[in-house]
Formats: sequence, C-alpha cells, structure tokens
Amino acid sequence: MTSSIRVRNIEWTDELREKVARSVAFALDRYGAQVSHVSVYLADLNGPKGGVDKLCQVTATLRRGKPVLILEKGPEILPTINRALDRVGHSIGRSIQRWKRPAAGRSRGYECAV
Repeated sequence: MTSSIRVRNIEWTDELREKVARSVAFALDRYGAQVSHVSVYLADLNGPKGGVDKLCQVTATLRRGKPVLILEKGPEILPTINRALDRVGHSIGRSIQRWKRPAAGRSRGYECAV
C-alpha cells in the first residue's frame, strides 16, 4: 500500500507528518492487501479566522471494487484526521464483506431432489 499526503494552508511540520503517517498505517494496516493506494488531503479552509474549518479528505483505492472517499471537518486537525481514517477503515471493511457475500440469485451449491 502506498500513500500520499497533500496539505493546504496548514503548518506542515515533521511531527505532524509523522503523526499522520502513523495514523494512516495504524488505521489501514489490516487492509494492506486490499488497498493499493491511500491519498490524504488536509486543508485549513478559513485560514487564521478559526472555527470548524479543518478538512481531511481520505481516498482509498481498493484492488477490487470502487474507491472509498471520506470527507471530515472539525476544529482541530489531528482529531479530524483520526475520525476520517476510522470511517475509511469501516467503509473498507464493509466493502470487503460485500465481496465475500454470495451474490443474490447465484447458485449456492444446494442440490434439489426431484
């Protein structure tokens, strides 16, 4: 699984970079075989004005199925990132369950005696 992080209007320090990378690895490590790429976009929408304006967009490209896209907003960046990654993990888990579930109308291998 590869990852990329883009930032706009946020002070991007080595400490923040390390925390974000660690959070991504922790949240999505168990899905490493099913996820080919994770893209994280962080932005401060209002700049220095403050308010609920920190945006985290996480896009996970799966090896099977559609990509998972989550948008999360909040007043502080780290809790917002963690909420978004938690939601992405749940969405990927649901997608994997759908892959494993037999399709409706498909034969399930039962034999009928006539």
